[in-house]
Amino acid sequence: MLNKTLTILIVFMAVSGCSHIAESIRSPEIDGRTVTFRVRIRSANTVQVAGDWNNWGRGDGRQGEVLVGLMKKNDSDDFWERTVSLPPGRYKYIFLVNEYIRVFDSNNPRIVPDGKGGKANLIIMPGI
Repeated sequence: MLNKTLTILIVFMAVSGCSHIAESIRSPEIDGRTVTFRVRIRSANTVQVAGDWNNWGRGDGRQGEVLVGLMKKNDSDDFWERTVSLPPGRYKYIFLVNEYIRVFDSNNPRIVPDGKGGKANLIIMPGI
């Protein structure tokens, strides 16, 4: 009985792992001077990529700058995406879901202090 239960558990874990791999997305994806951020959040109304290059996603509403860093939803693959151009350097970022909920990029293991008492992901744009 124990062997049968153990076998079922191993098969379940293997199948679950395969489905996770099939659903994975690449983020951040650096290509020269551009970086593409992607995140899968099915229940979001809006998602922004907020970082130290764009005032952490805060715009001046009086100037029409609302939802800075707004990402576009890719309906066919059910993820949010935005590509930005950045010069060489180190950049901290997070995703803002529905304008207020901070979410880390789970595909990027680099997490550092954000300089404001919290944490953020880190990307390093290479120099040429």
